[in-house]
Amino acid sequence: MIDTIDTAELKDFQLFSDLPDHELQIFAGIIRRTTVPAGTLLITAPVPGDAVYFIVEGSVKVQLASENGVELTIALLGPGEMVGEMSLVNGHGRSANVITREETTLVWMERKAFLRALELSRGLSRNLVRELSMRLQAANERLQALGTLDVTGRVARQVLELAERYGKPVPGQGIHIPLPVTQGELAEMIAATRERVNQIMVRLKRAGVLSVDPASRIVVHRPDVLADLCRL
Repeated sequence: MIDTIDTAELKDFQLFSDLPDHELQIFAGIIRRTTVPAGTLLITAPVPGDAVYFIVEGSVKVQLASENGVELTIALLGPGEMVGEMSLVNGHGRSANVITREETTLVWMERKAFLRALELSRGLSRNLVRELSMRLQAANERLQALGTLDVTGRVARQVLELAERYGKPVPGQGIHIPLPVTQGELAEMIAATRERVNQIMVRLKRAGVLSVDPASRIVVHRPDVLADLCRL
């Protein structure tokens, strides 16, 4: 199902933050909302992009194909995240595949409309530059972690990053990460084996640092311990 959205919903996304109401009204008129099932292929590499997506509910995984053809998860994205913007800006093919991990609600804008919006709104262009700069910084930090931290530190850092981006405080429990995260996905994101990640997660659970429910959703009880483990 495809539906329109209102300006209040746009304000939940960093790209549209602090924009004047008259601009938000224009953008709301050209942005659409849709809900798709798990396993939907939103973006395919190296096909040039024709839309930019914003996640309202649910989550997606960003995957690259390895040399032997196996798809490797390099990132998980949840509510508030934007995907597909780079291909729209530079006109080149996508750099990765993006697939929904669960039923996911998205709002999206076609390429021509997105480029026109950037021309019309200095605020939107400024917000996009800020978003891309933050992503570049985050990518550099991940590369630094891969090169300097051991596997335990990389596990701690990845869980802590997910908690900081998507976590919801639960009184008396800790920080609940609503995105389901399998040990296989976690292993792929930090360049480790699933077996090694399993060993580390078991140790962290026994120490009371975190817990994992049957749906693979993590609750962080001791973020301070995770921070110590991944401190460079």
